[in-house]
Amino acid sequence: MIVTVTPNPLLDYVLHSKNIPDPGGRRTDQIPFTVGGKGINVARMLKTLGRPALAMSFAGGENGKKIRKGLIQQGISANLVETSGETRMGINLVVEQPSYHTWWIENGPELSNSEVFNFLDCLEKRMPEVKFVAMSGTIPGRMNDDFYLKVLSVCFKFRPEVYLDARGIPLQRACEAGRFFLKHNRDEAIETFKIDPMSDPKKFFSHLACRKIWGAMITDGKNPVLLWDGENVFEIYPAEARQVSAVGCGDATLAGLLYGRSQGLDILESALWGLAAGAADSEMPGPCEADFSMVCQKKNQVKFKKII
Repeated sequence: MIVTVTPNPLLDYVLHSKNIPDPGGRRTDQIPFTVGGKGINVARMLKTLGRPALAMSFAGGENGKKIRKGLIQQGISANLVETSGETRMGINLVVEQPSYHTWWIENGPELSNSEVFNFLDCLEKRMPEVKFVAMSGTIPGRMNDDFYLKVLSVCFKFRPEVYLDARGIPLQRACEAGRFFLKHNRDEAIETFKIDPMSDPKKFFSHLACRKIWGAMITDGKNPVLLWDGENVFEIYPAEARQVSAVGCGDATLAGLLYGRSQGLDILESALWGLAAGAADSEMPGPCEADFSMVCQKKNQVKFKKII
């Protein structure tokens, strides 16, 4: 089983227009929404790739009720811990011509100690059947910077393969435990570790190795990606893509990586699937909406070379 962990889920309203809309009001039967949050996006893409995951997260208030309903409608298995705070909301505006995307996202409510405890308890009960865990996204509020560290402590009792997509203090706290694969982008790496991985990959990956991190993928927009498998460093060249929205592309990339690993592929081959999924998803207005045929088409275009 694959489990995704999303500490800060999102009820995401998406407005899609082929052209920049004229000023003035508009009426519609309803404004469409999807369920967001990085780990939930990963679970959505994994379902598309034929490797369904259990999405573990939080949900509270009327927005939380909509999230529960939305996940059922999308066929995504979920275990959501009830919260006293209202789950956050976001609004996305995506325009095709000219390509334009802007969004507004709430920060999310603070998680109480009991809510975090309930989450960890639910996770531990699932762990005996779990082979892969993907943890992604921000931590709501200011009290739980050690959330990922606590999740890692549960995971290490059962030894699944763990992947983490985080930044800043929550990532630094997780590094106290290590033993995970890091999915990151260049700006997040510089912010968190004060090292530019693209300028000095040897120093950066040595820094990770000292923290018992066993592998990493560092993206940089449309530029080449760095992959470290614990020994070797590869430069990977993403497939061509006509970008509609960059939101969710990193989550699709992580999902593709997990897809490969769940198929028994090595980290390099899995990373090629990941970058194919990310490129395919960039051509869609919503997060992790690309279909499997689009991902397969991009897979043949991803190239790599060993640099260290």
